[in-house]
Amino acid sequence: MDNMKGYRVSLIATAWLATIGVATAYEIDCPTRINIKSDHPELEATPEGWQVSINKNRSLLLTSLGVYSDEPVKLFELKPEIGIIDGKKHDLTWQINSAYDENGNYVKCSYNGEEVQLAKKIDPSMKSCWAIYANDENQHTTAKLICSTSKLQKVE
Repeated sequence: MDNMKGYRVSLIATAWLATIGVATAYEIDCPTRINIKSDHPELEATPEGWQVSINKNRSLLLTSLGVYSDEPVKLFELKPEIGIIDGKKHDLTWQINSAYDENGNYVKCSYNGEEVQLAKKIDPSMKSCWAIYANDENQHTTAKLICSTSKLQKVE
């Protein structure tokens, strides 16, 4: 019986030690393509001799992602930097959820330049993020933001 108790304590301690120092991460994938419906644009006045061309539906491709302090409409975009997160060096990193980020951080995915944007709040328990860009099988841009509970280490 004493051996069984010792085994349980050892098993619990091993499981607890395995969780120490392991950073938690999660991913936010920007949709590669979005479809929009265009309504008839409202013009103050249609210039004489011209008519408005209606383009009902179209597909927009992802062009970039950005990280913001507060909602992206407030335009506080954070500048990416080279850094180390969880022991790996990345070219596009951000320190997030600091004392300066009172309303949290957001990722913004932009389509056709800045024509349309999608924004999503980043989990407030995360401390740093990095971006990964790639191309899909159709050579369209893909972008992923990976965030960690570990702090960003700056590269000097």
